[in-house]
This record gives sequence, C-alpha cells and structure tokens, in this order.
Amino acid sequence: MKIFANKRAANTAGLVFQLSPVATGCAIFVTAMAGNAYAQTAVTEPAAEAPIQTVQVTGIRRAIEDAITVKRDATGIVEAISAEDIGKLPDISIAESLARLPGLSSQRVNGQAQQISIRGTSGDLSTALLNGREQVSTSANRTVEYDQYPSELINGVTVYKTSDAGVVGQGLSGTVDMQTIKPLSLRERAISVNVRGEKNSKGSVSAGSPDTGSRISASYVDQFANRTIGVAIGYARQDKPNVSETFETWDWVDATVNGQTVKVPKGIKALAVTGDQVRDGLMGVLEYRPNRNFTSTIDAYHSRFDQEEIRRGMEIPMKDDGTVSFANPTIVNGVMRAGLANDVNPVVRNNRMTREDKLTAIGWNNRFTSGDWVGVIDLSHSKADHKEELVEINAGRQARQTLGFDYTGGGAIPALNLSGTYDNPNDIRIGGQFGEGYVNAPNLTDKLNSARASVEYKFADGPFNSVEVGFNVSKRSKEKEHLETGFNKIGDGSFAANVINGSQSLYALPNTLSWDINGVLAQNFGPYTPSILVPWGATKNWSIDEKVKTGYVKLNIDTELMAMPLRGNVGVQVVKTDQSSTANTLRAWPFADLVPLTDGKSYTDYLPSLNLAWTLPNEQVVRLGLGKTLARAKLNELNAALEVGLTQQSTGTPWGNGGNAQLDPWRASQIDLSYEKYFGNKGYVSAAGFYKDLKSYIYNITMPRDFSEYRLEGATSDIGTMSQPRNGEGGRLSGLEFAVSTPLDMIHPMLDGFGITANASFTSSQITIEDQRFGGMDIPLPGLSKRVFNVTGYYEKDGFSARVSQRYRSDFVGEIGGIGGANELTFVKADKVVDLQLGYDFPQVKGLSVLFQVNNLTDTNFETYAGTKDRPRGYTKYGRQMLLGLNYKL
Repeated sequence: MKIFANKRAANTAGLVFQLSPVATGCAIFVTAMAGNAYAQTAVTEPAAEAPIQTVQVTGIRRAIEDAITVKRDATGIVEAISAEDIGKLPDISIAESLARLPGLSSQRVNGQAQQISIRGTSGDLSTALLNGREQVSTSANRTVEYDQYPSELINGVTVYKTSDAGVVGQGLSGTVDMQTIKPLSLRERAISVNVRGEKNSKGSVSAGSPDTGSRISASYVDQFANRTIGVAIGYARQDKPNVSETFETWDWVDATVNGQTVKVPKGIKALAVTGDQVRDGLMGVLEYRPNRNFTSTIDAYHSRFDQEEIRRGMEIPMKDDGTVSFANPTIVNGVMRAGLANDVNPVVRNNRMTREDKLTAIGWNNRFTSGDWVGVIDLSHSKADHKEELVEINAGRQARQTLGFDYTGGGAIPALNLSGTYDNPNDIRIGGQFGEGYVNAPNLTDKLNSARASVEYKFADGPFNSVEVGFNVSKRSKEKEHLETGFNKIGDGSFAANVINGSQSLYALPNTLSWDINGVLAQNFGPYTPSILVPWGATKNWSIDEKVKTGYVKLNIDTELMAMPLRGNVGVQVVKTDQSSTANTLRAWPFADLVPLTDGKSYTDYLPSLNLAWTLPNEQVVRLGLGKTLARAKLNELNAALEVGLTQQSTGTPWGNGGNAQLDPWRASQIDLSYEKYFGNKGYVSAAGFYKDLKSYIYNITMPRDFSEYRLEGATSDIGTMSQPRNGEGGRLSGLEFAVSTPLDMIHPMLDGFGITANASFTSSQITIEDQRFGGMDIPLPGLSKRVFNVTGYYEKDGFSARVSQRYRSDFVGEIGGIGGANELTFVKADKVVDLQLGYDFPQVKGLSVLFQVNNLTDTNFETYAGTKDRPRGYTKYGRQMLLGLNYKL
C-alpha cells in the first residue's frame, strides 16, 4: 500500500474542481458575506508545468494559513488559531480569537470575552487543555477563565469538535487545547518585545478612578548544543483599567397592586465600577532532543492576577422592603411598567472588591521511538488559588422617599424620579437596610495531578497505519472556604470632611455621596476579622475530590476508498470516575446546628469514537465523526452541603436546598459531517452539520423528598420539598455551520492584499429546562444562541495591515458571576461586538512595527432580561478599549 502522501499527490495532479451541492451552499454563503464576488469566479488548478513560487508570508495571512494547515491535516473536525508571530496572537485575548471560530461564541465579562460556548452549550460542557493536559480553574466550577492565559504566551489553539480516543479530558461540546511554542521547531533564535499603552473611552467615571493602563511582553527562543537543546521564555504583563457603568433591575416578582397580582421590580441599583486588573504571566519551555529517537520537554506556566474594583452608587429595595407600596400603576401584559413606589429607603453604597488569583501548570513529556514503536510518558501538575474580598459600606437618609419609575420607553433603563438629596454629608449617615458594614472573603483552591503513559505500534501495511494504547490517571481536589462577618459603626455614623471624595451621578438618579473607603474604615469602624459563620455560613464551605482513570485504544486509519485517500481513527475510551464531597448539613432555626457529611458515587463510561477524513480530488475533504461524550457536573454543583428546615421555623412542612454529590455527568451521542474545499493553504470553504442526542443533563429543580433522617421535630409530615441539581434525561441538539476564508486576490488581482474570513452557525435544541430561579418557567440550554455570525475583513500589503472584525450572537441564557464564584443564570440579549486593528512594519528598521487596536469599537452595551424582554434586568456600558504600541523582533 502506498503511503498517504503519495496517494494525495497522485489524486491532485491535473484535475479540475467540480463544485458540489455542498460547496455551492458555501459559495452562496460567501456571496452573502463578500458581495457576490466569489461566486462569480471559477477556480481551476494550475497547469502541471507551472513553476512553483515561494513567497515569504507573515502577519495576518501567515496566521490564517498556518491555522488552515492545521484544520486540513487533522483527522477529526477541528478549528485552529495560530500566532501571527512570536508573542502575537490575532487578538488582545485568547477568548476574543476563539469567539471568531465557526460554532464558537463568547460571553463578555468586564468588557471582554472570557467564557467560551461551543456549539450552543455553556462553557462548563467543554474542556480547556494546555499542551494536551486538563487545566484547573479559578472559578467555583470547571469553566476556565481564558483571560488567565495571556495571548502573548500562547502560540496556537486547536479546538476539537469531534471526540478522539487519544484526547484525554475531552468535553461534551468540544475541547480547547492551547499550545505553547516548541523551541526546536524554530530554525534560529527569536526575540520579541511588545509594548502598548491602553485607554478606556469612558474616561474617569468615579472619583480617583483610572482610565489608562499598559501591556508589555517579551519572548526569547533559542537553540543550543547543535540544536539538541531548545529554550523558550516568555513574560507578559497587563495593567488594564476596569471601567463600566451599570443599571440593574434586580428581578420582577409578584405583588398585589390595586387588588391585582402583577410583576413589579424587586429593586433597582445603579453603580459606577472602577479599578484595574493587573496580570503577570510567565512561561518557560525546555526541550531536549539528543537524537531522532528521544525528546524530553518540560513546560511551565505561572500567572498572577490582581483585581480591584470600587463600586459606587445607589440601590433601592422595592418588593423586598415590606414597607414599600405601589401606586398609579401602568400595567401591560401583567407587568407594572410604570408607577410609584412609596416609602422607599435608598441605600448609598461605596464597596470595594479585591481579587487575587494564582495559576500554575507544569508538565513533563517524554517521547521514545524504537523502530516501529513509540512510547510516551507524561506527568503534569496544575494548581489554582483564588482569594476574594468584598467590603460593603452602606449609608442612607433617615426619612423614606418616593420613587417614580417608567419602563414604557422600551429601554433597559427606566425614566426615574426620586425625591431627596444623597450627596450632602450632613444628610447621609452610615447604616440602612443592608446594615452598616459587611465583608465577604471566599477562598478557592483547585489542584489537579495527572500521569499518562501510551505506546504506539506502526504497521508496515494494511488499512491501519498504527495502533495506540494508553492509560491516564488524574486526581483533582477543590476546596472552598467562605469567610464573612458584619461590622458596626463607631459613633453616629456621620462622615468626616477629610474622607469625602465628592458626588457620583448615574442614570438620572440624584447624585450620591462618594467617600474614601480606607478613610471611612479607619475613622468610622473598629477592627473586624472575617471567619466562617457557624452555623449559618457553614454550608458555603465544602471540599470535593475527584479521581478519574482513563484507558483507551485507538487505531489510526490510512487507506483508500474508491481509489481516494481515507484517513482517520477509531477507538474507545473507558473512563472510571470516583467523586466525593465533604461538607455540612445545616438544620435551620430553631435547631441551628450542623451535621457533618460525606457523599459521592462512582460510575464508568465507555466512549467509542470514529473519525474519517476522505480526500476527494482537488483538495476536497469530507469528514465524518461519530462518538459518545460526557461532561462531569460543575464542581460547585457536586458539593454535598445542604440546608434543611421547616416552613414555619418550629413547625410545618420540611424544606431543603443545596448541592448533590450523587450527580451523573452530562452524556451524549453525536454525529458530525463536514465538507471542506481547500485552495492550498491560502483559503477554504466549508459546510458542517452536527447532531447530539443528550442521554442525560443537569438542571436545578424542586422535588418531593423524605426528610425523616434529619429529625426535624415539629414537622407536620416527613415529606417535604428539596431544591438541588438533578439529572434529566433525553433531548436533542443540532446545528449547521458554514465558513469561508480566502484572500481576495483569488477573485481578482486588483484585490491583492485584501482578504475575508467569515462563518455562520445555526443551532437548535429540543431541550428545555425547568429552573426554579425563573419561577418554574422552561428555559433553553444555558449558552445556546440560535444564530452566531462572525466576519473579518483584512488588508495586508507593503508593511500596512488593517483588520475589522465583528462577532454576533443571538439571545441566550448566560451566567453572571457573583461573590465566591456563585453564578446566576440570566437571559442575555443579542450581543454584537466590533474590533479594529491597524499596523505598520517599518522598512527602515527591520523587525519594528506599530500596532493600534480598539476592542468594542462601537461601544456596544451588554444587556440582560428576566425571562421576557418586557422585564429588563441589566444594562452595562464598558466603553472602548484602545491600545497603541510597538512590536520589535530580532
């Protein structure tokens, strides 16, 4: 049997590309995205005798071409990102680049992409790898926050959309593998330095707030000892201003107004958020290859992320405040859209949130080759530490006021009319509905150790070119410690003149008093020490242990079908999971005690997979993927902590809520089909479809339960209701994806230098989840946007480069983060973000270039709503993030 490279060469020479029906669909998509030009041009192969020209390609086109090569040569269905140069990914963050890939989308956090959704599922259903190894997270669950990984230190990213028996730690929706550079892959030494200044267009929105920052990075790659030793070292520092203005309607809840039950605002708040984010990242790779038969690589990554936020503004409880009454209502479809809230007690808030994250990942990979045998031993360790502190200081007026609100204008921010003055220190005193002072200080620690061994044997002939057998064992431990306490004012709570910063004005509300938080803490409060509140706060503390053993066997396919090359692999993983959690059950008032408990379960999954890539004439590839996948439950859902009690405290029906250490994972069977047409490594068009049959999923629900084991004296029955995560069964998820990437000189020489990449994804689901947090209403799968569009136009020639990118996703259910990683589901409105990048390489100084970037060019706001769009929830303006700087490469 001929080797694959020969088969491929034999089938591409002198053949003319015939546009298939699937490719026609891609051409139609290109027509829509690129102004009909592409569909009007026939593409033919060059004559066999034409000379081959070698062109040095750099920058944007180099990154695109390298990514296309990864996609084309893969056996499964993948997407890829490649660095434009050493220390230079296409965007200011990894998440921004990932969000532009077909079938992927992102949710903005603090104004930039952070969480990634693959094929209409939430981020916790995918897995993040670094150099092929699963990573821990600084969140309370498994979702990796991609802004912890500087784009300057990542050389490329591969997203696996289909399962592969040889990929350990893969997710249900997909697997994101970030890769650092291999120093021996370069032919010579490379040194690069990047320096950029940053400014936010909103300026200083609060007293003393920064609106400027900086980013610096440096990379060094070299080879020694006759290219047997390679070294790569990289450092990146980001000092980013954190600026936003937000308005939130807490929620819409039932209330009786004029004898009618209607939805009313639970409360509102308007805050200016200021501060900065400082992240230091350090990467190192040592590669040793004394001969062709042995390679040993040690790679290490460490980052430290420090964030401070000052939150100033006003909160007004409405339905939550038993004194407030509603009058003069305008009711539309059962929602009070306008009216008066009488006797409100606004709270002036000046809060400070600080956060410190440390992330470390170390891996040691050894590859041995002896004849037809290849052995790999890989050891790794990953650890994340998260420390957070939210200090709240509350103040207000002594007299209650009247609030007029009007949402009939259709926007997320109502017209407001509030009586009273809130920026005069003579009228404001520390205290109010939320108490005087409070501190929340949650800590999270996440550790993951793994060891992997595999052996591959290469066959001389036959339909399979090799067989691979491997085993991986990992142990993960996650702990949460939640410290908190209230603290009381000293004296009458009046403000000293030397701690007043001025007024804060937001959204037509009266100006609110701004004060120096450290000064107020020193002059108006005594010492305080956060601790675990026993018994009331003990259920916020838990630990989870997870041991996973994975064995796999994979056959790599290299044969022919109908005289055309067929590549791929077929295999199976056997995954055994042992999960357990240690926590407490709190018996609420009047019992007020704790019962320690440990709970968990073990389960085994068999995950077969098949990937086929059939190469047709003229660089056409048809791919098929089949397999079973899983995603283990969120770690914070697996915590065993519970709270139980009685509806009338000392008597009544039992109730309870908490986590569930008995959860099974999400499980799915899937099929993927893809058609791809390549034009060398310059461009491609593709169309893909997928179908996932979910066998089980996880959602929050309230169900009957027997509470006799908790000995709740005074209970009128042993049967009550328990609210916690549980497994559901059945459901389907399907979608279509179309993509094109091409330099436009393939259409006409006059367009030399111009290019376009674009994709569209359409996803549908028959799965609806009943969630108690939305009053029992059915909601779609979190993370599911039915439509996702991305388009990038670029120009690169004679040292000039320009790129404009737009990404769009339709409405979806997202997660809004809270203190200690406590996430809350909410409906997010369609989000459209435009980014700009301009650059110039100076011909007079080789290696020197200037770069200008704008993230969120159109200053698009981020909006949420509570189930239906006539009940707005949140509105945030982040401003434009602008960067200007120099890159220099030796």
